[in-house]
Amino acid sequence: MRKRRSRSPLGELAPEISEKFIFKRRAVVGALLILFIPYIGSSLAATITISGRSAGGAVEFAQGSQVTVVCDTTILTSLDEQWYETTTVFRVATINVTGILNTDSQTATTNNAGCGGKTMTVKLFASGTQQRLGTSVSTENFVSFTVPTSGGAVSPRGATDVTVVAAVSGTNTDIAITIPMHSATIINAATVDRIAIETS
Repeated sequence: MRKRRSRSPLGELAPEISEKFIFKRRAVVGALLILFIPYIGSSLAATITISGRSAGGAVEFAQGSQVTVVCDTTILTSLDEQWYETTTVFRVATINVTGILNTDSQTATTNNAGCGGKTMTVKLFASGTQQRLGTSVSTENFVSFTVPTSGGAVSPRGATDVTVVAAVSGTNTDIAITIPMHSATIINAATVDRIAIETS
């Protein structure tokens, strides 16, 4: 007569214990992956140039850090309007950029060290769209110039037939950008959203 072996209660629970162990191990591995992804992402991140200073190096997104400075924090902008009979609107005739600190500090590490010698780029936005300022091609939608330390005519880059004149008083430079009268450059002053200024 064959004896029946007594069955342990643990033997019946063995499959359940094994499944719980596998589930816990997978959960731990998943949690570790989630924790390590940000570190892997930051280590493999490409170096992206955001902006830069003329002689002080570019500001980059990388593993280090660099000071970002503004050459002048109190530049003012305004528009002069001119009546345009054909479409019965007040068009933008002049963009004024005033109160520019013109001292030359190309390697500054603090704000308000001066914009003299820097390239300043001016763009005009109306109804959310960047506007054409030049008479030659449709891509002439900006005016660039070097911030002068003496008054008179300034040589602009970008838009064709635009004139730029500087009035200088000590360390203060005021710029007047005159937009030519042309069918492609009639910008309704009432629709202007903003004047954007960039320096490099």
